[in-house]
Amino acid sequence: MNRSIKSIASWITLGLILIQFIPLRRINPPAVSDIKAPGPIKSILKKACYDCHSNSTRWSAPAYIAPISWVISSTVSSGRKVLNFSLWHNNNNAEIRQQKAEIQKVVSGSAAHQPLYYIWQPEAQLTVTEKQALLQWLNDSLQKQP
Repeated sequence: MNRSIKSIASWITLGLILIQFIPLRRINPPAVSDIKAPGPIKSILKKACYDCHSNSTRWSAPAYIAPISWVISSTVSSGRKVLNFSLWHNNNNAEIRQQKAEIQKVVSGSAAHQPLYYIWQPEAQLTVTEKQALLQWLNDSLQKQP
């Protein structure tokens, strides 16, 4: 019995070592454009959103350790597809309005988001004041925008 447990543990360890060599695309393409927002708002967005929703991702140490790296890479890839601040002005006004409305839903808490990211990066969590400032800016810009 003891010998089979050691054998299983050895195979699992070997498997974990081998999966480290599976290549992932942890790249940050050049930013084409950026969101136009006041400095404090941009700072809030960079703090809480840019790691998954821009080409300025800060790849932390776990992003290089499989299988956690697979989850992180997939999350960033899907986040960039949904909303990418680095390609913001490639969108037309209707798309920008829609994206701002979606951001508003997420920030206000009425839409699901990535809780695992905020558990792993608690410093990225927005304070109540930051949420209020961001929501106010979104409200104002949605009312002004045609």
